[in-house]
Amino acid sequence: MQQFAGKVAVVTGAASGMGRAFAQRFAEADMLLALADIDVVGLEEAAEELRGEGHEVLTVPTDVSSLAAVEHLAEASLAQYGAVHLVCNNAGVEGYLDGAIWEATDKDWTWTIGVNFWSVVYGVRTFIPVLLANEDGGHMVNTCSMTSVVKAGNMYGIAKHAVLALTESLDADLRERAAKVGVTALCPGIIATRLFQGSRNRPEELKNEVPTPGAEAGQALRARMHEQLSQGMAPSEVAEILFDAIKEGRLYVLTDHDWDERIVARNNEILSP
Repeated sequence: MQQFAGKVAVVTGAASGMGRAFAQRFAEADMLLALADIDVVGLEEAAEELRGEGHEVLTVPTDVSSLAAVEHLAEASLAQYGAVHLVCNNAGVEGYLDGAIWEATDKDWTWTIGVNFWSVVYGVRTFIPVLLANEDGGHMVNTCSMTSVVKAGNMYGIAKHAVLALTESLDADLRERAAKVGVTALCPGIIATRLFQGSRNRPEELKNEVPTPGAEAGQALRARMHEQLSQGMAPSEVAEILFDAIKEGRLYVLTDHDWDERIVARNNEILSP
């Protein structure tokens, strides 16, 4: 994807963090925006800031763990603009961090995997046919994580490994068909976002009626990780890295190389006799 002005970008998780920064960068490239988030107030605040700068923005409140909601996002985007050229499946939550993996409840799995993995499946199913219909093609970005290229460690990492595998499979299918649609697996490291405050948007029906054994420790871990993230790379830097990667048609995008030793260690352990 080389031309951006006048093209349409759809971004999920756009109310804050990286999604908000992606929207800003695409707007600066004169793209038309369709922004989605479950945080309706934050979404409208982000949109108003962009509109105040003279950019055209459609907002679509969206629970990305729902196929119907993602389909509605596509329908609304097409109704407003007539086409979609760039899709960022970016929404995510920290999910279950409350103990051993076997202690997770069905609600923990449904929430964590629904937002972090099924949302990307729904984005692929819904938007790839839309992108393929464009004469000049398009591009899809799936936000993975550096946790997707090292040992998973928790349920979030499990979901992000799945997103990376899905993105690689999508890339292979598109190449086999010589499609004019590119795909990027964005693997951010420590970024200054509100990822570890994602529980604020956990639906009531998916909250555990009885706390899991590690719930208190999980809350403390979230607080520590949020503090660590606050010292991380600015989302605007990630947006610039991503924008260049889209232009270059890169499949794998790592925001930094602080995790290189862990990547190598995992691969060496896999290959060791």
